[in-house]
Amino acid sequence: MATGRGQAIVPTHNEAWADSILSVLKNTLARDPSSTIAMTDQLVNIYSKSRNACALAEVNGLRSTSFSELGKLDSSLACVHRAMAGFRPDCDSLILIRTYVASSYLQVKLKDFQRVDSICMVGLSLWNPTWRPTVLRNALLTNRAIAAARQGDLPNAEARFRTILQLAKAEGAQQDIDDAIANIGAIKGMRGQLDSAEYYGRISLARAIATGKKSRIASWYTNLAVNARSRGNYQKAIVLSDSALIYAILTKDLSVQAIIHGNLASYYHSIGDLENAYKQSVLQYNVNDSLLNEEKVRALAEMQAKYESVKQDKEISALRAENLQAELDNAKMMRTRNVFLFVALAVLGVVFGLLSRLRYIGRSRKAMQKEKVISEELLHNILPEEVADEIRAKGYADVHEFENATILFTDFKDFTVISETMSAPELVGEIDHCFKAFDGIVEKHGIEKIKTIGDAYMAAGGLPDKRRGSPLQTVHAALEMHDFMQAYKQQRIAEGRQYFVMRTGLHTGSVIAGIVGVKKYAYDIWGDTVNVANRMETSGEVAKVNISQTTYDQIRNEPGLRFTPRGAVPVKGKGMLNMFFVERV
Repeated sequence: MATGRGQAIVPTHNEAWADSILSVLKNTLARDPSSTIAMTDQLVNIYSKSRNACALAEVNGLRSTSFSELGKLDSSLACVHRAMAGFRPDCDSLILIRTYVASSYLQVKLKDFQRVDSICMVGLSLWNPTWRPTVLRNALLTNRAIAAARQGDLPNAEARFRTILQLAKAEGAQQDIDDAIANIGAIKGMRGQLDSAEYYGRISLARAIATGKKSRIASWYTNLAVNARSRGNYQKAIVLSDSALIYAILTKDLSVQAIIHGNLASYYHSIGDLENAYKQSVLQYNVNDSLLNEEKVRALAEMQAKYESVKQDKEISALRAENLQAELDNAKMMRTRNVFLFVALAVLGVVFGLLSRLRYIGRSRKAMQKEKVISEELLHNILPEEVADEIRAKGYADVHEFENATILFTDFKDFTVISETMSAPELVGEIDHCFKAFDGIVEKHGIEKIKTIGDAYMAAGGLPDKRRGSPLQTVHAALEMHDFMQAYKQQRIAEGRQYFVMRTGLHTGSVIAGIVGVKKYAYDIWGDTVNVANRMETSGEVAKVNISQTTYDQIRNEPGLRFTPRGAVPVKGKGMLNMFFVERV
């Protein structure tokens, strides 16, 4: 529908519309997290205006779970706090249960499994057997079972999943039945009970085929193939993997396809079929390359859109300036012609008019120049100087690969527990105080700050200028960060206040760097080096700087440093990695 001037009328949503959307979202089990966040943005606005605290609490519970699934744990934590704060005694009790579900899921992502268990127990103690839907109760039971499994208590975890299966069967909750069977199968595999793992895997595969869930079908064919490999039946593993690959292709999931090709390469190699092993390795490489190209294309497309927008704004500004100058020129011509027709008083009027117009142009140009300066300062503030200059020169920034970047990760141990003892302003103030100090340290050593994620701080040496931020400089920056934290700890103890303790990890290797996003776009880095650096941090110890073998090899002969070998340390997804603690002599 449009007005007589051709302007579209944007429909406004009311609270009744919001209620219907909220009802759909909370009763949908397989919600897409990104679209859920986008949709609930509107719900937050509507319920905020109507001051509907109960609905806002429920919406924030949904948003928290979606943010957790996307890995945006700081946003998830904020939503949990809003949901808890917004709950009122007159609200539906299921809203509170949903908040406990969101909070326990966040703690699963944070790997604080003891806290997961305590949160779930509180939520379950409030549960009334007559309440529906039971999916919220089952979610609490599931998160508690996951916590047991992650802490190595596999028998207890299996018992909890069996309880969920019994409840779900009694209530006819098909999705919960599927999930419970799948989880029991996974636990059986972790316990080395291959026959049972095969049994539950086959059931899960059959249920996935019956419901047409292609991604689950691909996953279960892959799991069954791994189970066959564990039994030494590589031919069966190959057949199952081929089936998994068909469904992975149907879902267009390149990451799963890459995993399957890698598995097939391993299986073929184990039976001595080196030709097919090589072919599968090449296919895995090509799929991974496609994944990388997709990221590159997406990043370049977003930057191109940004460039076109900026370019259009500049063209509009230039056109306005040209039109203004043309108006001035026309005014001069008219007034010059009228000099011969009007008396001196008219001439004076023309002069005053010209002066006024010139002053207006001057003010406009100064305003445009001021806006340009502000824009450039903002660009330099959010992007490395070299990247900002490249954007200004070309309108976009290329994606670059750096062969010898040193990635630094820090985080605060027991951050969630300590944060609960502080008010929100105090917590934000403490993090801000520490991160401002870190910003000054990395700048001093020629290192590029990449981003912060909740209480984690990430920086990189050796990019975007390869001549700055060597492995040695990055290690010295990490040591200086720990000096700051130690001094600040003593200050906080003297004041009788809570303090943070920090772990730090570093790894050196190749990364890819570029700009992502159009709105709030940012400079970011990708690659296995980033993952290993993160593992160095999580595998480290409080008040220690933990470095990888690669970083150690590049600074081992530098004077003024002392290294403590830790030997090979088990790392999730990486096997055994050599690590070293480094300190000043």
